[in-house]
Amino acid sequence: MTVYIYNEYYFRYHEIKDRKTAIIETMKVVGNPLIYTDITTAVGFASLLIANIIPIKVFGLGIAFGTASLLLLSFTLIPALMTFVRVEKIARASDREDDNINRVSVFLRKLGGIGAYRPKATALLGCAILIISLIGIKHLVINNNLVDWFKYGSKIRTADRVLNSSLGGTSLGYIAAIAQEEEFIKTPEAMKYIEGLQRYLEKLPVVGKTFSVVDYVKRINRVLHSDNPIFDSVPETKEAIGQYLFLFGMSAKPSDLDNVIDSSSKMANIWIQLKTWDARAMRDVLNAVAEYKKKSTFPLELQPAGIAYFNLVWNNEVLWYMIKGFIFALIAVFAILIFNFRSVKWAIISYIPLLFTMLIIYGAVGFIGKDFDMPTSALSCLSLGMAVDFGIHFVARFRRRLSEKLESDGYKENPDSGLITDALLWTAARPGKGILRNAILFSAAFSVMLFAPLIPYVTVGAFIMGMMMLSAILSIIYLPALITLMKGWLFKQEIV
Repeated sequence: MTVYIYNEYYFRYHEIKDRKTAIIETMKVVGNPLIYTDITTAVGFASLLIANIIPIKVFGLGIAFGTASLLLLSFTLIPALMTFVRVEKIARASDREDDNINRVSVFLRKLGGIGAYRPKATALLGCAILIISLIGIKHLVINNNLVDWFKYGSKIRTADRVLNSSLGGTSLGYIAAIAQEEEFIKTPEAMKYIEGLQRYLEKLPVVGKTFSVVDYVKRINRVLHSDNPIFDSVPETKEAIGQYLFLFGMSAKPSDLDNVIDSSSKMANIWIQLKTWDARAMRDVLNAVAEYKKKSTFPLELQPAGIAYFNLVWNNEVLWYMIKGFIFALIAVFAILIFNFRSVKWAIISYIPLLFTMLIIYGAVGFIGKDFDMPTSALSCLSLGMAVDFGIHFVARFRRRLSEKLESDGYKENPDSGLITDALLWTAARPGKGILRNAILFSAAFSVMLFAPLIPYVTVGAFIMGMMMLSAILSIIYLPALITLMKGWLFKQEIV
């Protein structure tokens, strides 16, 4: 936020040569865009309050409050501190900010000229990229894997791969078989139904092994018959099953039996070892359970539980509330833009770079095969308020520049094409420098996260860097193209 203030201040001081006047004029021109960019950013973070998970709510509220506090400091502390800077230093810095000779300003003017002078080609290229991005979005896979949050070569990932390849699986889920009557689980029919479910689930590629009270009963039956494989089956009577369980309960730890059946024999627990921590793995299990219930009707209620099921529920909860927050933020940001510009047309124009940025980034995520997990979904809400900042600054400063030129040149009608192009190039070169500086500053700050040990941190760093740089470039190139193409619609009357 302070980048925009200092960027304009140096330009103003270079023109006015008076520190106090330059500060006042700077705050006049950047004040309104700063307010609304701060509001949109706060709304983006505040949308996390819709989530049903407390840490996410606290995070959203904390950042939204911090953003609002930053706005207050930008209008009070920053101007005050600027008065303490020595005039000689300000003069030296401002001499380098002449937008006619400064290399960055000249480069940005040329960049803005791409859209201003070749609006149709720029718009067509943008539409082509948008179509490609939409194809990538179709490849997005909604999934969450807590183990994959660690880097591939980490000890945890390595241990997980070894254990999954050598044993039944590291992710544990449960299916609780619940009867209406006590002692029902001890019936041969219930045992065989549970055994059938186990064999059905074991056909899934993600399932490494299943275990239940049936396995205990079958093993006891075989051992008591001299380890004859023929007796590796469920006994034919309820009494035999009851005696086997009583015998096992007397000889083993109580917890061994308690983990698979309750004391009333009304509920049995089926252990399911999964070869992956993917949330969709447990979803496949639940789908298989539902299919089994349709094929084999039986008076047992099947309910999921366990850490794998928790991961699935957590995944769905987070993603669903992130989507709700994303939609809320989209609507809220657009409403703020309308209120800011007092125009639906200009709100749409400034909104387009935001939409393009989000679609392009998520299209890229789809193409590279990155799962749409919790960190990625959370970033969709956070980035809304940040990505729209550049569009607000560009449109606000362009309209102000155009209004000043109309007033100074004595125009009574709408501006001609030459005046619009000149204002667009000025905006790209001057406020555009603040936009670029802000994007680079954010990218540099978040770039350190690329070296973090956890993948979500790397994702956040890469996502924010890409989002900031992409939205800045789109604002400087694509907005001039859109404004040039739609000038007849934006300015109502025909352009001379």
